[in-house]
Amino acid sequence: MEIDKNKNYEIIVFANQDEGMKAQRILLANNVDFKHISTLAVVVPEEEQLEICRVLAGEGLIISGFYNFLYRDYEEDFFRRAQDYKPSTNEGKFLKSITLCYVAPCIADETKIRLIAYFSSDISEILPYLNTVIKGASYNKNGPTLTYTKGRKIINLYNIKIAIAKADDIIDAWNILDEIKDLINETHKNKDTITPNNEAKVKITALQIYGWLPKTNCKLCQEATCLAFAAKLLLGEQKLQNCSLLFSDPKFSENRKLMEEIGEALWF
Repeated sequence: MEIDKNKNYEIIVFANQDEGMKAQRILLANNVDFKHISTLAVVVPEEEQLEICRVLAGEGLIISGFYNFLYRDYEEDFFRRAQDYKPSTNEGKFLKSITLCYVAPCIADETKIRLIAYFSSDISEILPYLNTVIKGASYNKNGPTLTYTKGRKIINLYNIKIAIAKADDIIDAWNILDEIKDLINETHKNKDTITPNNEAKVKITALQIYGWLPKTNCKLCQEATCLAFAAKLLLGEQKLQNCSLLFSDPKFSENRKLMEEIGEALWF
């Protein structure tokens, strides 16, 4: 399938390579027009996406999700990066795989995606070691959760799953998951040389929190600015619920979910 810049497309994402290869064999057998991204995803015309998903689901395929492929001139790099990407085949002794189970566009920014993936092993025992290894992480041993940021991306590690928000695209997400898998396995391998840290490390800054707020300076929270609200939120002198726009305006709903997850880790 040739991509027409004047048409809309969807990226369909599969849980793993086996599911992806099986899906593409089914699409070929049914003469479905699609563009190969990798063994893990395909691009299809937007108007055909629902029917294609129905066909695949009818064959018992596991579809992780889909999102708009917003093709622009600057995104020609996407297919080059897709061609360069090689799914990790390195099975660590501790964590063998991470299965991508949910993909969707970010509500607040349709050019980004959010995802949830599950670990093949419970990583609870490794989280205190990762709390030492990952600079700028915030750890809640009662969760247990480990939260950190990578640029504007928010990464939450739980005992059996990982949630990522604001990934650039599916290739970015795959690379992040591969990096995290390698980091977990490397940390497990070297844990005898790492001092575990069970203390909470609040490294999220007021400026980062401000970036996820509406930034309207509406003063409904009784603070002079959104930045002032962010600073007091971090100190525990404000409550997230006092940012009424975050809860009432649908365009901020994705940011609200992210803030709630961060709050769970930081107790605000």
